[in-house]
Amino acid sequence: MIRLLYPLLFSMAIIPEADKHLENLQTVAQTAQTTVKNIKDGMEGFQSNVMEFYQVLNEKGKPGQDPTS
Repeated sequence: MIRLLYPLLFSMAIIPEADKHLENLQTVAQTAQTTVKNIKDGMEGFQSNVMEFYQVLNEKGKPGQDPTS
């Protein structure tokens, strides 16, 4: 796999302003990584809040249940 990258790297070395394009690509990749991490953390927080809410609803429902059931 690494051997396949060598021709790509050499061809990029002769492209004018390739380093600027790579810096832009790096910035986009870092922004995408941060965005995905924030979304994942938000969804995990939402899930934990929903589970806590569901547990509170279940606990409130237990005392009002019929004792014979």
